[in-house]
Amino acid sequence: MALQCDIVTPVSKLFSGEIEFVVLPAAEGEMGIYEKHDPIVTTLNAGTVRVTEEPSAEAVTYFVAGGYAEIDTEHVIILADRAQAAAEVDVEAAQKTLSDLKERLAESADDDTQKPFLTSEIEWYSLLVGEN
Repeated sequence: MALQCDIVTPVSKLFSGEIEFVVLPAAEGEMGIYEKHDPIVTTLNAGTVRVTEEPSAEAVTYFVAGGYAEIDTEHVIILADRAQAAAEVDVEAAQKTLSDLKERLAESADDDTQKPFLTSEIEWYSLLVGEN
């Protein structure tokens, strides 16, 4: 029997399938999950989720920007605030966006109401391009 894994955001389901192993960026630190894991609900930090679908297969990486994971003996449900498959990242475009966001933040006034949004976007794009 394998472990059922779902990676879901508010706008899409990125992955659903049987897996061998998954590594999560849990608030407590990186957490590796095999089937028959004790049930737990944990918050997720921004980071990478690595899904191994078959024994000795290479892991598939997804970037997540926080959220929750619900784990039981047969299921892992990752409810991410935001997520993207690493293989789908256009690094050049993400680097340009990151540069633009940093410039906008540097030019913003101290009381600019967009600062929290800009900071959040900078954290996301930094994760996508490996600057975290």
